[in-house]
Amino acid sequence: MWRSRKARSSTELNAKEIAALVEASNISAEEIRRWHDDFLEHYPSGQLNKKSFWEYYQKLFPTKQTQESIGNIFQMIDTNNDGNIDFNELLVVIVLMSHLNALESRLAFAFDMFDCSGDGHIDREELADVISAIYDRAGLTDRKGENDPNKRAKVIIDKLDNTGDNKINKAEFIQGCKDDPVIRNLLAPNV
Repeated sequence: MWRSRKARSSTELNAKEIAALVEASNISAEEIRRWHDDFLEHYPSGQLNKKSFWEYYQKLFPTKQTQESIGNIFQMIDTNNDGNIDFNELLVVIVLMSHLNALESRLAFAFDMFDCSGDGHIDREELADVISAIYDRAGLTDRKGENDPNKRAKVIIDKLDNTGDNKINKAEFIQGCKDDPVIRNLLAPNV
């Protein structure tokens, strides 16, 4: 399946592939599309070479695995040995590895998607933007009172920020979502 797909443009993701990925991963089509958009934002060619795969993998699964062991994973999924893997192949790795540490790794990935500035923190403005996007997807138009994205972002940051810097780092985000199902359901509903 993967070998024949290499001939197509690596930036495309058609309905048939999405359906196969949904079935294989138990991840929603919407979440796959978001991950794909994020992937293309960081890798516009739609391809990861071994070095960029190693960097991306370290963000997803911040463990003490060696570059050699991650390289072995890369070799296993680079079925045509062209030195590159695409989003679909990457998603297979994400799904396989997420079975080992599902909640934490998926929350880490969600954090990376929300950290628009790439500074390792989610500030109030970034979080309010995320909450607004979540409201948009859910069709929620009432954004007054406790539904105001800025107010909700402040409440969440106040609750999760252990360092007092008015931002959430990855560890705070993961722990906060693990400890508070209400926040997890808002920020990472498919996790």
